[in-house]
Amino acid sequence: MEPIMEKDNLILQGKKSKYNLTRETRNKIIETIRINSQPDVYYYVMVILSCTVATYGLISNSTAVIIGAMLIAPLMNPILGGGLALITGNNSLLRVTIKAELIGAAIAIILSTLLTLFLPVATLTPEILARTQPTLVDLIIALASGAAGTYAICYRSGETLPGVAIATALMPPLCVVGISLAKQEFQLAGGALLLFIANMIAINVIAILIFKIAGFTTPSISNYLNLHVNGEKHTYFSRLIENKIIYPITLLILVSIPLIYLLNGSIDAGKKENLIRNTIEEGLSVLAPDSSITSLVFKEADSTFEINTNINSAQIILPEDIRKLENSLEYKLTAPVKLIADVSIIQKVNNEASTDGIKALIPVPEQKVVEVVETETETPEETIENVVTEKLTLFDGILDDFSFEYRRGTGTYNVSLKVTAPEQLDIQFTQTIENILEEKLKRKVIATIETEDIEPPVGETDPVQKVEPGPDVLNSNEVVPAPTEN
Repeated sequence: MEPIMEKDNLILQGKKSKYNLTRETRNKIIETIRINSQPDVYYYVMVILSCTVATYGLISNSTAVIIGAMLIAPLMNPILGGGLALITGNNSLLRVTIKAELIGAAIAIILSTLLTLFLPVATLTPEILARTQPTLVDLIIALASGAAGTYAICYRSGETLPGVAIATALMPPLCVVGISLAKQEFQLAGGALLLFIANMIAINVIAILIFKIAGFTTPSISNYLNLHVNGEKHTYFSRLIENKIIYPITLLILVSIPLIYLLNGSIDAGKKENLIRNTIEEGLSVLAPDSSITSLVFKEADSTFEINTNINSAQIILPEDIRKLENSLEYKLTAPVKLIADVSIIQKVNNEASTDGIKALIPVPEQKVVEVVETETETPEETIENVVTEKLTLFDGILDDFSFEYRRGTGTYNVSLKVTAPEQLDIQFTQTIENILEEKLKRKVIATIETEDIEPPVGETDPVQKVEPGPDVLNSNEVVPAPTEN
């Protein structure tokens, strides 16, 4: 067995921090972690059992079952053991922990794949999808959890390890990888695997730092690479070689790059969802008061938004109302929008009145049935006029005239618009017109808009205050009646 402590560290008694553990405590911790990191029969049995529980907990969307699987999963110990092996220079322990973690992860992925194949009706539940889009927030959680676990091992004999196991969630992401592979959702599998790798690296790095604070030895990385570093020439390369933690930190930085990208994407999606929700709510407040959105999901593909929402309403929402909402959304998002709403008619009742939305569904006998006739495809001229006219309704504007030309060489429509509006139209309006027309005409569109302000009606520029005549004031054209004799 390799030496646990380096003699150089034991000589520096006067420089020891108050957080440094005694030699006996450190040796005890090393022995405990070494035993718990061994990939023995107990370790493999617990991996299999925790994987089974986690897989079916994810498929059944049961948070309580997933938490139980986290508690019995043994994957935390090898990761902490790897950090301890790096900080103490214990190569044999490092090899054991790497073997345990790799084999445990492989067993979890393969087993969860097979368990999912046994249930062909299994669906991708919210608990599964929640672990397929890791962000930088998950990395920060893993760092804090790993610090808590390492600190508990050093100073409180591992009292908080169950809580750390729940926070870091090492087993569920591996099970999501297997479930996604069984469902042939390879992008989701990649996201879940990235979450597991990020958690593992974060715990390993923070464990090294906590073990360093606790007074464990820090041998040079050159011991692992069998490199000879000249002690007299402290070059930049030699300092990097001597500072062995540079390698785990490098891995941490590399894995942070995609997490930051995914976090930015998540923030952008959240902003768009809020914009969509607020726009629909503003429209419903006019079109169907007392309506509420119960759920909203959108998908952005090819610069087009497809929005699905569920709405509770006390009155009927007609197709033309949906088109008005789409019109507002297209301006706010500067892109074509397809809105599909599942409307649930509700009844609002109090002790004095009742608003029965169901009655509106009952057909009126006198109502004529209008037959919908399919019209021919619009010409480019009609398409441009309809799109611009519809968008100008948002600003009480009027389309005065327009012209367009199609350049065959570039496949581009150049559209010139003359409009009258109460205020100057912004660049967002122009971009919206271009994007909507490009989606409908299937060609590149360049729009230019000439806006003419609406002149106020005559008499409104200098309003004259109208004075009502008092009882003693008469108009010039009024006839004064003759006094009557009593």
